[in-house]
Amino acid sequence: MGIYDSSKLDIDVIVLDEGNIRQSLTDGRQIFHPVKHDSLLLVNATLTIHMAKSYTKMPVKQIQISLSSELNLICLKYIRILNFACFFDIDGVITQGPNFIKVAKPAIQTLIQLNVPIVFVSNTCMFESDKAKQLSALPEVTIHPEQVVLAQTSMRTLTDFHNKHILISGQGQVEDIARMIDFKSITTIEKVCEAFPELDMIDHMNRARLNEMIRIQGLVLDENFRPIEAIVLLDGNPAVAPSDSNTDDEHIPIIACNRDLVFKAAANLPRFGHVAFLTCLETLYKNISGNNLKYTAFVGKPFEISYQYAKTIANKIALANSQSKIERVCFIGDNPDVDIVGTNMYNHLLQQTIHLRTSISGYSLLTDLKYLSPTTCESILVCTGVYEPNKQKLDGKNPWKLATKIKLDVVEAVKYIILKEA
Repeated sequence: MGIYDSSKLDIDVIVLDEGNIRQSLTDGRQIFHPVKHDSLLLVNATLTIHMAKSYTKMPVKQIQISLSSELNLICLKYIRILNFACFFDIDGVITQGPNFIKVAKPAIQTLIQLNVPIVFVSNTCMFESDKAKQLSALPEVTIHPEQVVLAQTSMRTLTDFHNKHILISGQGQVEDIARMIDFKSITTIEKVCEAFPELDMIDHMNRARLNEMIRIQGLVLDENFRPIEAIVLLDGNPAVAPSDSNTDDEHIPIIACNRDLVFKAAANLPRFGHVAFLTCLETLYKNISGNNLKYTAFVGKPFEISYQYAKTIANKIALANSQSKIERVCFIGDNPDVDIVGTNMYNHLLQQTIHLRTSISGYSLLTDLKYLSPTTCESILVCTGVYEPNKQKLDGKNPWKLATKIKLDVVEAVKYIILKEA
């Protein structure tokens, strides 16, 4: 690796070959620092000088050139300010199950070296700090919790609900997660059952306890229980699929009995377990109340609010690094139905006048426009997860599912982005 004065980068790339590269080195012209693998010398040097020459037309004082044998591509770190960001899905792009995809490390390292803001956007429902710790298990890669946007993360912006008394339903540490995203007054299905034991007739043990309580002292209810003002459904943990049937049986009738609630749902679609839960809930609610179930908001992919939230994070990273606001975003995902549909919907949103933007999905958008600066969001589909080109064809009749580019894996996607931006 070396630092080079742009005035010395004057070799005609058309006639560049290994011979005149080595001759130039003999003449003392610092074009590049040879790597150990000579087989990569020519392609790396050719691309290096070609890209470097294009930047000498700009007010660039120095160009740092890193030759990566793993990536077989050139990383340029230059004084000119970058104004693009990369968003990544995680499972199927960076990881496959519990294991990292081999090329994930050099892909991420390349962007980190370039000071490109990167954000990981996943429909997992867990603590952002835990997911960042998992991603940081990649050697020589450090990911901060602020760079992780999960299924529930953008709910931090739904401040109208933060002081309401909410009923939280889901799996795992949902109560702790709800507090982490600023909900102040939280109750759970279990607490509702304690306050109103007659609601839970699914649990046979509870039915026996209730009959015994009524026999001894009559039906006792908690008259101090604060009315529920909204319900939050959290789901998205890929380690638990489908949802536990006993839990669903318990939760559905209790939620449906709250007829006058404003419903707020956070879900990752189209995972079967949660969709089935919502379908049963909607049907039961309709039968009990005579009304359609009202969802105030959906968050997580493919809904635009999660992409907007990721964009605010990318802009904050860029500004913290003394860079300009982000103008362009590239999203790398593996699922046409979720990642690509969401990216394309977000890109469609960006084409609208900023103060007149409306959601295609029909749900909430961010209202604070301070960090919402991009003009485009490009979708890149990789073949290491849900999408397998040899087994499935993309629906050409549905443009929302069609990516701008299809690449083999995340490193090929990053190479495409770097060359495009250069």
